[in-house]
Amino acid sequence: MADDTLKIEADSGGIYLTLVSDEISLPAVMRFLERQGVRKYNAKAVEELVRQKIRTRQKIAERNVVDERDAVIGVQIAKDGLSATVTLEPPFFTKPWPSAQDIEDTLTQKGVTFGIDKEAIANLLSLRATGDAILVAKGEAPKNGANARIELILDPDKVNEQEAEQTTEKIDYRTRSVFLNVRTGDKIAVKHQATEGQDGTSVLGVLLKAVPGKDIGFSVGSGLEVSEDGLTLSALLDGRLLNRDKKLMVLPELEVNGDVDFGVGNINFTGSVKIKGAVRDGFSVVATGDIEISEVVEGAHIETASNVTIGGGVRGMGKGKILADGTIKMGFADQAYLRSRGDIEVKNAILHSEVVAQNNVTVMGGSKGQIAGGKVQAGMEVICQTLGSEMGTRTEVIVGLPPEQVERRKELQTVLAQNKEENEKIEANLVFLKKLEQAGKLDDEKRQIMVKLMQSKFKLQASLKSTQEELQELEERLELGKAKGVVRVKGVCYPGVNITIRGVSYAVQSPFKFASFSYVDGEVKMKSYDA
Repeated sequence: MADDTLKIEADSGGIYLTLVSDEISLPAVMRFLERQGVRKYNAKAVEELVRQKIRTRQKIAERNVVDERDAVIGVQIAKDGLSATVTLEPPFFTKPWPSAQDIEDTLTQKGVTFGIDKEAIANLLSLRATGDAILVAKGEAPKNGANARIELILDPDKVNEQEAEQTTEKIDYRTRSVFLNVRTGDKIAVKHQATEGQDGTSVLGVLLKAVPGKDIGFSVGSGLEVSEDGLTLSALLDGRLLNRDKKLMVLPELEVNGDVDFGVGNINFTGSVKIKGAVRDGFSVVATGDIEISEVVEGAHIETASNVTIGGGVRGMGKGKILADGTIKMGFADQAYLRSRGDIEVKNAILHSEVVAQNNVTVMGGSKGQIAGGKVQAGMEVICQTLGSEMGTRTEVIVGLPPEQVERRKELQTVLAQNKEENEKIEANLVFLKKLEQAGKLDDEKRQIMVKLMQSKFKLQASLKSTQEELQELEERLELGKAKGVVRVKGVCYPGVNITIRGVSYAVQSPFKFASFSYVDGEVKMKSYDA
């Protein structure tokens, strides 16, 4: 047998090697002999042949029938049974190479029946690769099932993650919040169920069982509910979502152990809020439930659909606002805006503030109980210890008509006037178009305009009727409320105070003690405090 550089022959006298080309190295000759199945030869003779580039046939080995064996096909099966390899020892060069069928038969004898790669076997024989273990069969590994997992839609531990990732944009730390607010029905988390997995098969044809995934349930605290199918976790009530002791829960009350400042951010909460510190300048607290603040409120915005209680008071600096649908209670108010749909109760003083209450404003119980400066409005009564100041500070008090109802009446009157004006314009245009129609001069374009005007007229008339009905109802309530309205001063009422009851004003010209002011026969009259 021969290739381009070497030729090998055998007869009864031995095995012979001929150098066909000078361009060959000793390692190449050794590899050639290995591929030809010549396992024992005279290494020195081969080395001399190559070194001296001898071109005549040289004997390199004796002829030994024992060494002249057939090819040996070795099969190795991996411990996990997922692969099988073949190593091929070449036959003596006078003997034939094995066929693909020979290799497949050997695999079968070893029990390999699954995943046999016939292309790999063909490549092995084509390249006559010897010594290396060649992958010829591959099993299918079992795919174990995925464990059930909980995916958080809302994560209370990552509430500010998005802001923290913003490295190129300026962050407004007032608008950031360390609390996660949720509403009833909000989806908090979903469960992805465990899977069974997929069985595999070894190269020996043995079934390899997959391990099914493990199940897991929601770790649920109060304020949350799991859907009937067990796959969704939702909020059962409005409140703060938090993770406590590795359990999610929703609490209807938000508690802040310190101040509302840059460390906390603005609060917008669907529930009650309890703040053990102060609310600093520029921040806001908005809630649907009660708001309790232990210390002071600076130039901040406080708003709730319920009650507000402030242990200290409000240093508004001309921008602090307290808005409540319920009662507002505090120690003092200085340069602040207070607005309540119920009562406003202040212990010490209301100074240079604008105060509006649907019912009563009471400034009593503290060391001063004083109203001085600004404007105080109440639907029913204003009661205080001291009204005005010795310096004659201008102080305005208005009682007798609910301020919000008065404002609403103004809004309705404005809307009514606008609607009437618009209705008159529509009527004028319709009169003109109808005249054209009677004269036979109404083209298609003008007819479309007339149709649109008619539609607008019907809508406007419906709006006018609704506005007029609301205004009439409001006027009736205001008329009934005119009988109310009293200002009571238990201590001193100073000059500089202007009291308005049912639209009639009374300017205090000299100090009065233990006085009350009410509307009698078209005038504001002063009586004793107990009257």
